[in-house]
Amino acid sequence: MVWHDDRLTISLPAVTVPLALLIGAVLPFVPVVGRVARIAATVAHEVGHCVVVVPFGGRIRRIELHADGSGEAWVQLGRVPGAVRWLVRIVNLFAGYNAPLWAGVLLVTGALTGSRWLPVAVLGVVGVVALLFVRNWFGLLVVVGFDVLALWVALRPSDTTLLVVAAVGAAFVVDGLRSLVQVAGWLATGARVQTDFHIAAAEMRLPATLWFVLFLLVDAVAVWLAREPLLAVWDAVRAGLATLG
Repeated sequence: MVWHDDRLTISLPAVTVPLALLIGAVLPFVPVVGRVARIAATVAHEVGHCVVVVPFGGRIRRIELHADGSGEAWVQLGRVPGAVRWLVRIVNLFAGYNAPLWAGVLLVTGALTGSRWLPVAVLGVVGVVALLFVRNWFGLLVVVGFDVLALWVALRPSDTTLLVVAAVGAAFVVDGLRSLVQVAGWLATGARVQTDFHIAAAEMRLPATLWFVLFLLVDAVAVWLAREPLLAVWDAVRAGLATLG
């Protein structure tokens, strides 16, 4: 595994990044550490709402992050043109749960393809956007951590930063999938919860379960369209793991 930039080349044994991915994948399920991983994924979730709403004239009143791993973003679509408001509502619905999944994919891709600026861009966008809207002290501390990580990767690339990026990316993907499984369980049991799908159901008068199914279908199409780079990433991981044998 080689990570290139204009000034240096960092070489790692092929197995090390896949091992970092495995470590990141189990982090969301480790006591205490798993809560930290969930909080990090929640930051990406809430930033996803900001990224798709603000360009159309929507407003993010505030973001709050909580120590239990949950978070909230107060979104207003009052300035969004009426002609596209329905579309913005739907994209906003899909953006939250998709943000940690695809941010994680980009981080892992950056680690495996040797692009340190791709992880810097992902972490930087999450950190800077969240910094603009987070309004509680705990959330601010978490966001500062994102900004520090992005600066570390940008200014001091090393074997360690490469492995950390891979682990964080895997943690994002796995926690994003964990959240979707959790939502599926809530919908199946009729639990009284307030997810993005339930909010969409209240606003647009379609069942939350239907919104969830549409979400899965859209993501399935996105995965199919991105199948070549995703398979390339998987092949790199599998090749690294094969060296363990």
